[in-house]
Amino acid sequence: MYSEFMNDPKVQLMSEVNQRRLVMIFCMRCNGNVTLQDKHVTFMLRISDAEWSDSKAEFIDNGFIDNDNNVLNWDKRQFISDSSVERVARHRALHKTVTVTKCNVTVTPPEQNRTDTEQNRTDKNITRKNPLSKLIDLGVDEQIAKDWLLIRKTKKLPFTETALKQISKEAEMANLTFPQVIEICAINNWGGYKSSWPIPESYQPKKPFDMDTFLKAKNG
Repeated sequence: MYSEFMNDPKVQLMSEVNQRRLVMIFCMRCNGNVTLQDKHVTFMLRISDAEWSDSKAEFIDNGFIDNDNNVLNWDKRQFISDSSVERVARHRALHKTVTVTKCNVTVTPPEQNRTDTEQNRTDKNITRKNPLSKLIDLGVDEQIAKDWLLIRKTKKLPFTETALKQISKEAEMANLTFPQVIEICAINNWGGYKSSWPIPESYQPKKPFDMDTFLKAKNG
């Protein structure tokens, strides 16, 4: 599960039923790179073919799966440390490399530990390599994202996951969404944001998304 799930606009625009079904698809995919046939999916979800057809169409439109039920963008959200097979391998390698010298135990870190560390460093740099895509994925308008990134570059502020998490926390404290905060920052030439900072009178934040209102409008 990825942390942006709770704020992903494509997720939040779906009904709670489809949100749950999408999570179940992720769970099935966790069992390995298996072929998720329609009949298997309907059985696991305990739903009819018609119900799955409607959910599947929405998942495809949102880019979560393809027509063959393959989960898209799966690999980029997986980490070496998420694999139990890798953890077991590291655990066994660790015990094989323990040596005893004059009652002192020395442990040689297994090769896998070094590989995992390198993977973690790579993961932390993903945001730096694709900052615009990251902001768009979080629901920020593309032009606003470009403007804000230029502001941070001018102020020599690095674009990191830690910075995004802090801004998200401040946004929540101010009862604003992440995209709203980034727009406020872009308007005011701010590289960051604090919930204690006043919101400009000229800025009119959008009303929070209401699922019931959306569904009523959608169903006529």
